[in-house]
Amino acid sequence: MARVQVKGMTIAPEKGVPLPFSHIVAFWSVAGLLFFTPFFRGLFFPMEQERALIVAALSFWLVYFGQWVRQRPKLNEHALDWMVLCLPAVYVISSLVAVNQGLAVNEIVKTALYFTVFWTVSRLVTGEEVVCRLLTVIWASGIFVSLAGLATATGIIFIRDGFMGGRIYSSFQYPNALANYLLCVLVLGVYLWFRALGRGTGNLNQIWPVMPSWLNRLSLVSYLYTAGNYFITVVFWGAKSNGGILTLAVISPLLLLGAPKGKRVPLFLHALAVGIPGLLVVLKFINEASANRYDLAWLWVFLGLVVVVGLQALYDLLLKEKIKIKLKVPTWVFGAGIGAVAAAGAGVLALRPDLLQRFLTLIHFRNATERLHFYRDALEMIAARPLLGWGGGGWQEAYRAFQHYLYNSTQVHGFYFQVGVETGIIGLLIIAGIWLAFLVKAHRLYHGAKNDPDRRLLIWVLTVAALSVAIHSAVDFNLSLSALALVLFAIFGILNGLKPAGEAQAEELQGKPKKKKKKQELKIGPLVAVSVLTLVLVLGGLSLAAAGNYAFSADSALRGNNLEKGLQNLQRARKYNPFNSEYDAMLARIYQAQGKGEQAIKTAAAAAAKSKYSAARHAELASAYQSTGDFEKAVLQARKAVSLAPFQVHWYENLSRTCFVSGYMMLNDKKPEKAKPFFEQAAAVPKEIGDRMAKVTPKERELWVVAPLMDVTPSIAINTGGA
Repeated sequence: MARVQVKGMTIAPEKGVPLPFSHIVAFWSVAGLLFFTPFFRGLFFPMEQERALIVAALSFWLVYFGQWVRQRPKLNEHALDWMVLCLPAVYVISSLVAVNQGLAVNEIVKTALYFTVFWTVSRLVTGEEVVCRLLTVIWASGIFVSLAGLATATGIIFIRDGFMGGRIYSSFQYPNALANYLLCVLVLGVYLWFRALGRGTGNLNQIWPVMPSWLNRLSLVSYLYTAGNYFITVVFWGAKSNGGILTLAVISPLLLLGAPKGKRVPLFLHALAVGIPGLLVVLKFINEASANRYDLAWLWVFLGLVVVVGLQALYDLLLKEKIKIKLKVPTWVFGAGIGAVAAAGAGVLALRPDLLQRFLTLIHFRNATERLHFYRDALEMIAARPLLGWGGGGWQEAYRAFQHYLYNSTQVHGFYFQVGVETGIIGLLIIAGIWLAFLVKAHRLYHGAKNDPDRRLLIWVLTVAALSVAIHSAVDFNLSLSALALVLFAIFGILNGLKPAGEAQAEELQGKPKKKKKKQELKIGPLVAVSVLTLVLVLGGLSLAAAGNYAFSADSALRGNNLEKGLQNLQRARKYNPFNSEYDAMLARIYQAQGKGEQAIKTAAAAAAKSKYSAARHAELASAYQSTGDFEKAVLQARKAVSLAPFQVHWYENLSRTCFVSGYMMLNDKKPEKAKPFFEQAAAVPKEIGDRMAKVTPKERELWVVAPLMDVTPSIAINTGGA
């Protein structure tokens, strides 16, 4: 068997001896996840995440088995290993106090997926070739995501919500996450381009012995990366993401600042060569695509490609050698350049104050202001449950009880705020620990490669690519799309698998005399423990996926008025996923339609218990109680729904109706003394609405755009008049 330092970069497998078959299978399984997941709606939805977890868990076990056979049974060996493992652990713990059990399970699935991919990648890294292979897979996926965005904008393929309002959404169906993903991939692509520069024409001279000398100066492989980076850049600009552009403005100088001095100018020139044509092309492309002039749209894309390839040829033939020999840019130049740009911008705004308002409109300043209100509400939720938070999906479940005006957002639009809401201070400390361990490892590797500029560039590119995700995700929910999160955790795994030069070889030499002794002490316990963990993940993923399939079949049956088949499939769905409140809620509605009042109450109560802050679940329970004549409990549940979503007027309508009907039924039963309190509550609903709206500030009224300002509706007025 080859001597492979799985965690190291400098120890390559012995020539001619293949890696273990388990590692080969695991590598291509993980590579498949990294390549294909962006095309499953960015892996945002639980059903796709559950299937991805099955693949990742099996890959995890294969790599661990290979490690165990080779006498390396430790699951966690580094600080980053432990910190990433703590992430799913804290979500498991917080699920014990979760306000929505189903959403909490979904977050456990996601974080378990991240850990298994991270760990698997970190143990598969055996050298620079493996690293570049993984980066190439990620980069290639970015190319196809970009081409899919261009194709859906021009009607070649159909992606739901792939192109809207003059913005490219592609397969992510969310432009900000798309922009963040492509920016991260672009940083990796720039490194791959630079690495390809040294390859020259490869084996072309064997095919064409009399090849012209000027052709020998071309780095042919680099043209592939140039073209790919151009397509990525076009769609990055086409996403029109303010957060993406601001992140680009931060990481671009950062990338150049940390790159080895001899490599800064080529990187800078490449960025200009693909970035400027990409921007100019996409402006024309979107105009033509929006007007259904698809041929012209693609003509602009191909013209831009010709320009970019031409600039690459110009670099190869005229600039490459001169830059390598003569041109070195001091670090202070970058700081001076940033300062000059900032000063120029401030000067323009001072001379033309009207431009500030136009700039704020251009960057959707209103959206940024609204997100500050999201963050304020998130902080209030964290303060209410500071230790373990509200459990996975806690924001989505409970944010309406904390909002100060009506807005719709099932995501906080800030990854760190969302983690704080879901897992409290403990979860935030774990996220901070992950980033600290990553940056410490990157610092150690970077400064340990002083005599190896190529390795230094690799470390710096990985660091900047990860930071691009970290920065943008602070102000958006990009990491809720697991396809992007998998790329981030794969980068964590790659860096975690690398070692400072010489260290891997030293460990290998020290360990040689102990090899035979270790083989005699092989223990089955660690393998059994990891196998059980893998089995739990795989069976859990299969069970949840099966529940989703049964629920989908049930929905189809109910739409076709096949009540019996819908009921059977829902019961199976609840059996395979007993945490999802939606299955109980749908069953309760069926039982109520069948006149099975007690069963309806039982299942509706189970749904409300699993989804404690859902106004809909409590309103459904109110309806079940009312159908059996338990009017007091019906009104209590209707009022609970109002308290959980105090700015949604339809819950006031439900309360008003429930109170009026309850009072009316009491009058029919000749019980006017019991009817009176219900009528009084129905008559008081308009005042409750007025009192609630009186607390909304003028600024919050300006931000209230998702619906008309809350007022007494005709339905409420009728019930009030009747009362």
